[in-house]
Amino acid sequence: MDLKTLDDIKAMQVQGLAHAWDFSSKTGYRLIPKTAEQTAQLLSWTGEHQRQIAMNPLDAGMLAEPLWLDLSELKQVRQYPVDDFIIQVETGITVGELSRLLAKNWQAFPLSYPAETMLSDILAEDRPSLETGFRGYPRDYVLKAEIATPDGQITITGADVVKNVTGYDLAKLYVGGRHTFGVLTSVTLKLTTLPQNKRYWLYHTESLYAAFALSDKLLASNLPISMCELFQEGSEWQILIEIAGDDWVLVEYVEVLNQLSAQTPQMLDTETGIALAERLQRWPEESTILEAAFPIANWSELASGLLKQSALGDMRFQIRPAAGLVIISAPFFPYTALPYLKAEIQQHTGFAQMLRIAKTDVATFAEATAIYEMFNLPEEPAVRGLLKSLKKSYDPDGMLFTPRLPL
Repeated sequence: MDLKTLDDIKAMQVQGLAHAWDFSSKTGYRLIPKTAEQTAQLLSWTGEHQRQIAMNPLDAGMLAEPLWLDLSELKQVRQYPVDDFIIQVETGITVGELSRLLAKNWQAFPLSYPAETMLSDILAEDRPSLETGFRGYPRDYVLKAEIATPDGQITITGADVVKNVTGYDLAKLYVGGRHTFGVLTSVTLKLTTLPQNKRYWLYHTESLYAAFALSDKLLASNLPISMCELFQEGSEWQILIEIAGDDWVLVEYVEVLNQLSAQTPQMLDTETGIALAERLQRWPEESTILEAAFPIANWSELASGLLKQSALGDMRFQIRPAAGLVIISAPFFPYTALPYLKAEIQQHTGFAQMLRIAKTDVATFAEATAIYEMFNLPEEPAVRGLLKSLKKSYDPDGMLFTPRLPL
């Protein structure tokens, strides 16, 4: 870095806004704003010095001179009118902190994630949860958003009301935009009541085909299912379902479940069920994660194709049939196998995006960019062009770095 840049960073260190940080084999800086205004100022500073900045340490480590904008200090509650079932909160708050705060008033953000996950990451990725398919995506709960833009400004879009039809809903551009167009610093969220109780059941099946068939029956039933997750344990496929509701109808639920399959489901105690659900939300840190979406009608053919592809590497599948999502994880995806995997997904009218590339999978920055482009940008040239035009409109110099949308 040039001397002026280093002098500025030293001044930020004195103010507590910057710390030296080790990014694998490189040393860079972690910038830690405490307000939305400081976030905007830091973005403006990166533009003035032509320094790219990333929103997570993994992406920052791909930069020649790593800079990581860490929002973990932005975690204040701006407003919380309990009776209105909304909350305005800064996006550095973790899911665990938010859940504990809301539970005091028997309220909840209806999608679950690992407790240590920051709200900013969930919103930037519009990350699906275990309940997606039953309760929607994070963007469905965002009423208002505050954004720090790459030019150092603060933009506000939306309103603190549930019903609002004024103007364009620009919050939807930022939620799911991976901080590509701006950095979400605060949001107003719709809330729901905290379920009185949750009950968990576990089915054991001998194959993926049997698991798909049983999950179809479960989803077609009238049970108030709020989670249906298919996953693999050794050679066995299991289905975890969650039913949220009042205790007094529990006996009726059990009778319906017993009628749906010749196999009696294993009823888990609440602690065990929650622990298993939390484990299913986490993937090994050193794994590459690919998410694919498919029309549910193609499940049976898809099963054959995916299992055939798994022979190319140590792949594991986690399936959310209600949302049509398949999460594929592997400690190592052979680069030469990726085009075949993509072709298999497209053959079944699916779409895939790379959520994370393990360090061991990436030989070079160019290779990582090529992988992200292969999966994360649409094939249609017109759509690709529109996305890149949007990026240039909001961030003309490409200061907000994400490999998922290269300029």
